[in-house]
Amino acid sequence: MHTDFYWYKGLPHLQPLGGTFFVTTRLRGSLEQAEKERMADKYAGKKQQILNRPGHSREELDRLERMYFGEYDNVMDRADYGPRWLATDSIAELVAQSVHYWDDKAYNLIAYTLMPNHIHVAFSLFDPESGRPALPLVKILQSIKSFSARQCNQLLERQGQFWEDKNYDRLVRDRDELNRIVQYILQNPVKAGFCKRWQDWKWTYVKPEYTQYNDVS
Repeated sequence: MHTDFYWYKGLPHLQPLGGTFFVTTRLRGSLEQAEKERMADKYAGKKQQILNRPGHSREELDRLERMYFGEYDNVMDRADYGPRWLATDSIAELVAQSVHYWDDKAYNLIAYTLMPNHIHVAFSLFDPESGRPALPLVKILQSIKSFSARQCNQLLERQGQFWEDKNYDRLVRDRDELNRIVQYILQNPVKAGFCKRWQDWKWTYVKPEYTQYNDVS
């Protein structure tokens, strides 16, 4: 696996080529500024408490990150603020096509779900040694978001930013974590109360070869 970095707020962000990623991105303006600041301040405060404690572990920071993401995603699931463009089938179809476009070109798509105001995707980037195109995660996400934004804005007859700039991306550590993430993706519409079974949500996809998830209820 080849290491690749991009820089965010002056800090290196690890995005290895060949890595498997869980990515979440949301529509621009879909989270109230005051709520976003509240959650960010809460996360920063708890993180500083951990860092100030001698002998703290990476596992503690990892648990905090996952807790913060869970709270953030719960707010997004309510979809009670800002645009809900992905609830429109024609818009969701354009975004789904943008995600599928890179499958077998720059990554192996595993699963995704499109919610009214955000999306979750899991995929594995190709490693340069595989002989397949190996593009960095940041470039792929830029392509997906810029292309889908142009198409969706045209359909909506609007101008302006469609997606939020920042993404949440998590490098998947092992198969057990991948299993948990894929189940999270599949169950997100169920958790949000949009359907009773993940199979009933039109905009949830899992690649057919991952048959182990077909019986997830």
